[in-house]
Amino acid sequence: MPRYFFHIRTDDVFIRDPDGSDLPDLDAARSEAGHSARDLLAALLREGEVLDGQVFEISDEAGTVLARVPFRSVLRLP
Repeated sequence: MPRYFFHIRTDDVFIRDPDGSDLPDLDAARSEAGHSARDLLAALLREGEVLDGQVFEISDEAGTVLARVPFRSVLRLP
């Protein structure tokens, strides 16, 4: 099973995921990023932080970025 890494990037910050997660495919990794983004957005809102520009960069073990999931993309706006 492939290992995917979920790094967080903003304009001026990069937080590396040192462990990654074993998931069956990139679709499962995108789904995991969406769930995690919702959890992190909820925490940011509770702390009064700015919700702008956070992105999950999903990479493989070689460090190749396979997908980008902006946190804002998981919000359901009217």
